[in-house]
Amino acid sequence: MLAAAVALAGAAAARAGEPVNVNWPSYLPALPGPNRPQPHAVPHCRTATVRCIDVEIQRLRALQRRLGCAHRAVFTTTYLELTRTLRQTLRKQPNFFRYPRYLYIEDALFADVYFNTIRAGERGRPVPPAWQIAFDTARSGQVNAGQDMLLGINAHVQNDMPFVLAALGQRTRSGASRKVDHDRVNEILNRAYEPVVEAVARRYDPLISTTNASWSPVDDIAGMELVKTWREGVWRNAERLLNAKTSAERRQVADQIETNAATWARFMAAPQQPGYRATRDAYCRAKLAHGA
Repeated sequence: MLAAAVALAGAAAARAGEPVNVNWPSYLPALPGPNRPQPHAVPHCRTATVRCIDVEIQRLRALQRRLGCAHRAVFTTTYLELTRTLRQTLRKQPNFFRYPRYLYIEDALFADVYFNTIRAGERGRPVPPAWQIAFDTARSGQVNAGQDMLLGINAHVQNDMPFVLAALGQRTRSGASRKVDHDRVNEILNRAYEPVVEAVARRYDPLISTTNASWSPVDDIAGMELVKTWREGVWRNAERLLNAKTSAERRQVADQIETNAATWARFMAAPQQPGYRATRDAYCRAKLAHGA
């Protein structure tokens, strides 16, 4: 399955013109110089401190409660557990990141993009294709929670993150790369994998914790390994956005980013199990009724 997905993603062709329905100019600066842009205050993180992550956890918990058994809540729960693991790591290892202030701002802006996308989807406004596929699948798909989880991760990481990194810059004012911290986040993914699977299995779908489920993509990616590969591509795509010489060139890069994420989404949403939606929903209702 993974090999097929890689082949599909590699075959994705860029469409011409502006990415459909994406207001990325609200996140991207004007064409940058070598060490620009630099981190700046963002919504819910006006001052770069660890408090920004605490606020994000509060917002994710509130969204999780509001969504209840809606299948979109699977990714919200995934995001919440990842962020909790990040916060626990910083509490125990305050020097875990070389550039923590940048991390606080990046994390807050990344989350804000997610909340804005959720809001847009709920109000019937256009969202990027990878997100639309994720939302459509969550609303009516006969899929398992592992698929919902990966559809959300794909849309948020492959589609959204390159633009967030490009909006904040990838180098310090002195020119040093911030990639060392980008790569250190992979360790957070390792630490968070089991808590994520346990939380999703406990609330939404026990299949996600069952090995060798033939129609579950989670087994095929060996945990978060595929996500780490995506994150390497994210960094390179952000570099391409920042290195673009013209607005037209940057629009082309943005379109390629969006097309790639949508291709992955279509692939991951394809396996369907008729009748499984009702099974999942009954399971979730019973779990939440008992305070899961």
